[in-house]
Amino acid sequence: MKFYNYTLVDQKICQLAATIETNILSYTNPLNIDEEKDKFFESLNKNEQYNPTFIYVPKNPMYSYYSKNTTLATFKNEMNELFKEIGSDSLGLIFERKLLDLFDRIELIKSVGTENFSQNSEGYYGEITREAKKYAKELISKKINENEKLITFKEAKEKMELALTKRKLKYTVIEKITPGSKVSVNVRTKEIMISKYITLSESELNRLIAHEIEGHIYRYENGCIQPYKIFSRGLSKETLKTEEGIAVYIEQQENINIDEQLKQYAGRLIAIQTAQRHSFFETFEEMKKYFSPNEAFNLTLRAKRGTSNQERGGAFLKDSLYLQGYLEMLEFTKKRELNELYYGRYAISDAPLVFDVDGLIKPKYVPKVKK
Repeated sequence: MKFYNYTLVDQKICQLAATIETNILSYTNPLNIDEEKDKFFESLNKNEQYNPTFIYVPKNPMYSYYSKNTTLATFKNEMNELFKEIGSDSLGLIFERKLLDLFDRIELIKSVGTENFSQNSEGYYGEITREAKKYAKELISKKINENEKLITFKEAKEKMELALTKRKLKYTVIEKITPGSKVSVNVRTKEIMISKYITLSESELNRLIAHEIEGHIYRYENGCIQPYKIFSRGLSKETLKTEEGIAVYIEQQENINIDEQLKQYAGRLIAIQTAQRHSFFETFEEMKKYFSPNEAFNLTLRAKRGTSNQERGGAFLKDSLYLQGYLEMLEFTKKRELNELYYGRYAISDAPLVFDVDGLIKPKYVPKVKK
């Protein structure tokens, strides 16, 4: 029987994952959002149609889409060599899934801003299920009462820092200047970023605390204490669906801002479904049936970012994972315990392999939610 040095394999794969820039959002968020948003609404006020022209950050030279690159080839060769160092046991299959995820993510990043992006996005994140589409249609027509007072960045920062202190987590809360989510986490640098353009109610901030800390940070921190660091990096490309599904599940279990946020998740999914076949403007018009013009624009932007031509159909499917992951979590928790998914960052589909790995350490951080 061949002996596999999985500690060394673990180190090599984590080094590769760290070296290869694979944060897809840093490439899909346009650089000129503010300018194009102004043009869009100026045209709208004149009863004119306008489809934005987005500019994306230059990609790492190794991701050059149309030319060969020796650096990228070197990384791919290293990953191919690693396949020879893993067996067919559970841990070997876990490492194999991570390598395949890296290959697929590189291909997705390479295609940002090209005609291939929408198709590659669907290939990476998967098609939207019929069940999720039906659920989204039920949620999106809900009438939401928004009467809560909004809080400032300073107040949000203080409340987030207090939540971290209570949980004995050493993360820094900083101001986020780039567009995108109101609150986001970089677990590598241990930073929680709150948008300087923040418009949050207190209940929405409480939801984000549960979502980001108990849904994302807890799993990462538990992964860091495992004997193999790959558990902190995510095992397969399905990990993100489970990650977001868990975060949404916790929001609902803790009864935080349920209707309003579920409608947002539904809007994200339907925006993607619409954007796959329609232009930016047409997608916006559809979303405006359910949301304010500003919200409709933001949902359309999230669905269309990364695509090459806003006058055509095409979408970035990442945001469909929230609702789909939540539905999967509802099924999972009918028969299993939530803490079974807290030994690190992995998908529900990875769980049978994870439970078969010897020497895993009991999770240090687990959300306190009702069964």
